[in-house]
Amino acid sequence: MASNAGTKLHGKNGAIYIGSCTVVAGVATGITDVKKVASKTEWTLNLNRDYVDATVFGDSNKTYLVGLKDIQGQWNGLLDVSGDLLVNASDSDAMFVYLYSDDRPGLEVLVASGPGLFDASITSAVSDAVKASGNFRAAGRWTVFTTGT
Repeated sequence: MASNAGTKLHGKNGAIYIGSCTVVAGVATGITDVKKVASKTEWTLNLNRDYVDATVFGDSNKTYLVGLKDIQGQWNGLLDVSGDLLVNASDSDAMFVYLYSDDRPGLEVLVASGPGLFDASITSAVSDAVKASGNFRAAGRWTVFTTGT
């Protein structure tokens, strides 16, 4: 597909995959045991960057210098009581993360991937299904798509 063609995609086929890895000098190596995470309904990827105020006397507005990326995100869904991979990942070192906006065979759209560290929360309410949610943060170099592939 051509870049900037205005192609849209429904999120119903999104997915999160995780696998074991070792991070050496910011690079994930030895990626093994990659599994699709079950029972999740949403992921969010934040591509924030650090900014430093560089405003000086006489400037007509604030100016900034850009620093490093601060890749983070959130995930939400139902608790997989057979063994929730993301809840369990919150007790692990870095895991390799793949975020898909569509993971159907032949139509895959991998949005981002890289080593991440996980947090998790579990919520149970009398009027709802038991849910799990959490955050992830980059633990090394990530790849984010730029051309729609």
